[in-house]
Order: sequence, then structure tokens, then C-alpha cells
Amino acid sequence: MYAIQDAKIRRLTEVDGLACAEVEVQPGNAGDPSLLVYVAATAPTNTLEIVRVVRNHSDAVLDWYNNNMHTAFEDATETAFENSEGTTALEDKAKFQTELFAFGLLGPTLQRYLVGQA
Repeated sequence: MYAIQDAKIRRLTEVDGLACAEVEVQPGNAGDPSLLVYVAATAPTNTLEIVRVVRNHSDAVLDWYNNNMHTAFEDATETAFENSEGTTALEDKAKFQTELFAFGLLGPTLQRYLVGQA
């Protein structure tokens, strides 16, 4: 399970035609990459849902120019939650989503930004 140290909304954007909020999540465990989590209000119920997860391996020293020596941003939507022991990927994703939306005022703020646009 990915532990959350900090989470904040970076910007509103669009992913695959959905209005989303890009949320930067800083890890609580040493060695874990930061994440960019894209959250949308899904129709018809306008419930918040994670639609994309990107691992952020960027490094200001390496990535200040067009560096093709490594992948700074890795789409981890399909693999982000499959390494937990004792739980399925869907259960792990649901737990992470619940913890993310309960972090500070993030859930209510996302509701205000996204449900009004859905």
C-alpha cells in the first residue's frame, strides 16, 4: 500500500475527454516515487474516481533538458496497485482512493472543482 505524506491539487486538466484534477502525492515511505494522480467525477453519479496514475521519477538535475536516458514519468495506471500482499489490486486501489480523498480537505475541494464541471 502506498503511504501518503502529502497531497495537493496541481491543476485542472483533461484526460481522455474527462475533466480531471491532477493531484501530486508525496510518498510516506522512503524510496517510493511521487505520484501524479488524475481524478475525475464519473457519470452518472458524479462520484470521484482515480482514472490515471503516473509515477514521477523526474529529477531536477537530470530532467532540466530533454533527457531520453530514462523515463521521468511512467504511466502506472494498470500496475500501481498490483503488488500488495493479501489484497487484490481493486481492494488496494479502493483503499488508496479512500485515504487520498480523506487527506486534509482534498476530497471536498475535488468535489467542488469537479462535480460542478461534470
